[in-house]
Amino acid sequence: MELVEKMDRPNLLSLTNTWILCAILLVFASLYGFSFERGSTNTFLGADVAGLAAGNQQEATIIKVQNIAVYILSALCILPFIQPVWRRVRENAPIFLVLGWAMLSVLWSDMPSTTAVNALRMAINLALVIYLFERYSSNDIQKLMMLVGCVAAAGSIFLVFVFPRYGLQSRGLYALGAWEGIFGQKNICGLEMLMLLLPAFFVKLEGAYTRILRGGYIVIVLGIIAMTRSAGAWVVTALCLGFVGLLQLTARMRRKDAVVVALGAAAAAAIVGLILVANYDAFMQALDKDPTMTGRTVLWAGLVHIVMKRPMLGYGYMAFWQGLNGPSRYLALMLNWPGLGDSESGVMEMLLELGIVGLLLYLAVFARAVKDGLTCFSRGASAAALWYISILFFVVATNIEGGLLLAPSNLTCILPFVAFVGLRREAKRLHERQIA
Repeated sequence: MELVEKMDRPNLLSLTNTWILCAILLVFASLYGFSFERGSTNTFLGADVAGLAAGNQQEATIIKVQNIAVYILSALCILPFIQPVWRRVRENAPIFLVLGWAMLSVLWSDMPSTTAVNALRMAINLALVIYLFERYSSNDIQKLMMLVGCVAAAGSIFLVFVFPRYGLQSRGLYALGAWEGIFGQKNICGLEMLMLLLPAFFVKLEGAYTRILRGGYIVIVLGIIAMTRSAGAWVVTALCLGFVGLLQLTARMRRKDAVVVALGAAAAAAIVGLILVANYDAFMQALDKDPTMTGRTVLWAGLVHIVMKRPMLGYGYMAFWQGLNGPSRYLALMLNWPGLGDSESGVMEMLLELGIVGLLLYLAVFARAVKDGLTCFSRGASAAALWYISILFFVVATNIEGGLLLAPSNLTCILPFVAFVGLRREAKRLHERQIA
């Protein structure tokens, strides 16, 4: 309650909207549905037979109804602000070019109806991003994300100890008993909780009591990430914590000193990276993972050949992975993996769906955000700007061995657009202040 009470809210409607948004964002964090909605996949046979993104018909219906409800609620939040939202979309048009390309891919998609529906979903997701900036301050958006994290953490701990058949992973001997909480899989749990942890390091809170709560939140979320036993989440968490520490340290330094420290850190990271590459097998064994990264390298080798058949345009937004019914049929049969549902790589996924053009559009938006981040950092970045910069780093770190870049109903794909828009606003504000 403390986090909600600190938000700027003129009336009860604001509090209601806050909890509605919390529910919406929590569903987006779950990706494929909550663990208690996908019980059939959390068994020794369930995931092998159906794949993570599938389940029995009753579960699929529940998740479908839930998603429809979430998008209706999103529309109800956005509609009263439709004019200012549309104005902000036009002002930030370059950021949303990649969404326009996704919509245009209906023209060449192998599954045009699937592409159209998912492009509309992504459009609503990004309209919700603009709505957040219209309705809340940057600091309140961070509090809102922490509120989502509090609910996710509490729900996860409750399921682990009260309903372990949902809270603990039971789909095979590998990582048997690992925490997945309210999420559908341990890796998802680890990365989504990390995304919801980041604002805790930058949000402005008043009073000693709220600072104690922040410390408790950080400890609990890190504990949940540790209990997922997800090597990927552990590595990304270590990288992000190191980056956050470096960011906060250099933000307090003089510009020249900060540049020296940043260059030194970059050089040290490059050396460590080269050492890890040279000792790749030993490093993977230390993480208790096989050198193929649980089959990822084999999968990527097969996908390269498929990407090269349509290198420029791809197969259409969200149109490639259709099991044995779409263009993924060949790969699923070749790898004897009927439940295969994603490429385990954000970059590869973008190439499959939107081709080189789509990937370049996204990279252009990302590069502009990096430029805005550097501008903000060099001129005394606000706490919000530092949070946005940490999100950019999270995107890079998660896409080293997995990740997604432009998937609807996915909080880790939505929050980067919060960073893109937020950094653009911060850079413009600093520019206007300099002119004045």
